[in-house]
Amino acid sequence: MANYDVIVIGGGPGGYVAAIKAALGGKKTALVEKEHLGGVCLNWGCIPTKSLLRNAEIVRDLSEGEKFGFSVGEIKTDYATAQKRSREVSARLVKGIEYLMKKNKITVYKESARFSGKLELSLAPSGEKLNAKNIIIATGSKPFALPMLDYSMPNVLDSKKALQVTKAPKSIIIVGAGAIGMEFATVFRSYGAQVHIVEMLPRVLPNEDAEISALVEKEFRKKGFDVHVGTKLTSVENDGKTVKAQFEKDGKTFALESECILAATGVRPNTEELNLKSFGIKMDRRGYIEVDANMRTSVPGVYAIGDVTGKLALAHTASAQGMQAAGHICGKRTEPLNYNNIPKCTYAVPEVASAGLTEAKAKEEGYQVGTAVFPLSANGKAISYGDDTGFVKLVYDKKYGQLLGAHMTGVHVTEMVWGIVGYLGMEMTVEEMAEVVHPHPTVSEAIMEAAHMASGEPIHI
Repeated sequence: MANYDVIVIGGGPGGYVAAIKAALGGKKTALVEKEHLGGVCLNWGCIPTKSLLRNAEIVRDLSEGEKFGFSVGEIKTDYATAQKRSREVSARLVKGIEYLMKKNKITVYKESARFSGKLELSLAPSGEKLNAKNIIIATGSKPFALPMLDYSMPNVLDSKKALQVTKAPKSIIIVGAGAIGMEFATVFRSYGAQVHIVEMLPRVLPNEDAEISALVEKEFRKKGFDVHVGTKLTSVENDGKTVKAQFEKDGKTFALESECILAATGVRPNTEELNLKSFGIKMDRRGYIEVDANMRTSVPGVYAIGDVTGKLALAHTASAQGMQAAGHICGKRTEPLNYNNIPKCTYAVPEVASAGLTEAKAKEEGYQVGTAVFPLSANGKAISYGDDTGFVKLVYDKKYGQLLGAHMTGVHVTEMVWGIVGYLGMEMTVEEMAEVVHPHPTVSEAIMEAAHMASGEPIHI
């Protein structure tokens, strides 16, 4: 039986980062991954979708050539090439992680693992046993399956199957208007698909600030998306070529017909096959593993990170939790993660980025809430870029001026939100934010301008 200081189960953005961090801390480390290093994020999520979104962006830019003084005639698109490029991008990054495993002398087992003891694992199909002083569970999640859909049908998609499509559909129903649904909607619409977006909750991007959701929904409608909110899927008929779906809204029913349907309704944890209950590892009723601030489970020496914790299903959350767990194992003092301040991004058009409390959440927590909104229509870089849709909204405490949250939509905002995370971590006031000199011209100046507004001294509006 091989023995290690640390074994990580799962090679996604949480698992491989945790393994590297542990190895750098001098621990003899192994990683068990049954499929591909990089996990869902690298292979079937964050990275390939961003590749497809970049292709879609170029298609949209070419179609708007006259605005920029050029004409390309009829645009012929090849979605299969776009899809092939997305797979090549993922493959390149997977090779990079394989190199990092070798560089850091981490032993990689390309098998499945399940607990055969509190600190012992059994691998399949080899049957080999591994023992460790510490085990980190980082097995991630999978798409939540809607019971009325037959996923064996070729035209019923989840987020993974949607990335394997080599021909853009002529029409598609997307159930779920969170980040995944809105990003796929952006891709397929850019290639000419008729896109129906259906969300059960009252607004698109329901976890974002209400003003952000309202603007994004308005822009999607302007671009020809068919958007239905507060709407429930009730039944589906599907012959493999045409999907006929029935929906209910405000007590009334209606039907939509399309070539295919995509379920983008969230995820559930990959914990069923780990044999956790046999060894006392506590989970909630949904199967998420309970952890403390250092990612420790109810069993000493066993940690859990990433989507299986149910905290915030984002790749960078998993990476941060991985460093938290590995740091604790290596005896390093780390500050607990503040999940409110972890940034959230949606790479649709317009982009959305946020960190901290929404206006509604801040009021719910009892703050004397102030807000300041600076439109990108008054931002020089956005206007020059040819896309001035959107705004930056700051949420702050009127009593002390402390920043509580920031919510942005528009061009490049996903590249700007990291600064907000720093401001929140330093508990900066809006007055202090207004004094931070931003480069000109940049879209990021909108953050500074919103801070000037919050301080009662607006400059460019």
